[in-house]
Amino acid sequence: MEKLDRNSWLLEGVKILESEGFLRITIDNLCEKQKRSKGSLYFHFKNIDGYIEALMKYWLEKCTVNFIKTADAITNINKRFIDLKDFASLVSQKAEQAIRAWSFSNEIVRLYVRKVDNMRMKYLIDLNVKTGMSAKEAEVYATLEYSTMIGIQQLNPNISQEDFKNLYLVFRDIKIQAGYIRIDE
Repeated sequence: MEKLDRNSWLLEGVKILESEGFLRITIDNLCEKQKRSKGSLYFHFKNIDGYIEALMKYWLEKCTVNFIKTADAITNINKRFIDLKDFASLVSQKAEQAIRAWSFSNEIVRLYVRKVDNMRMKYLIDLNVKTGMSAKEAEVYATLEYSTMIGIQQLNPNISQEDFKNLYLVFRDIKIQAGYIRIDE
């Protein structure tokens, strides 16, 4: 039997979060899903807390850091903002919902949710300022936009990518009407 790499264990954790919820992130369940012994998991992770920490780092990298890097590669600030809807729709809303719920009972997860929220908010605020908003306006718009995204995750974790994008477009339209985004560039 081929040895599983660290990434395979982390991908399995995301799948479990999406399909079964955070209570099923256990060593026994992970090993059962991967059809591997506990020793195989312990080769990569010291204990369940080590696994949870690695899973949260993975989530932060894949669903925040990588999105920001991809968005920053777009030189046109208006296009960058518009394309964020596509990036945001790629995130597993169910996994995000499970992680947020988990953060109420697990300190490791809580710290990573705060990190992710702070990074995402800072990015949105900075991006809004670059579209011409004052710092205060930028913070208000970012708060409304990000809070809506989290609200959508909580109300409808099964939302399709297309429906999520359509809801996200509402914010784009508000910013277009306010003159902060120009779609003709």
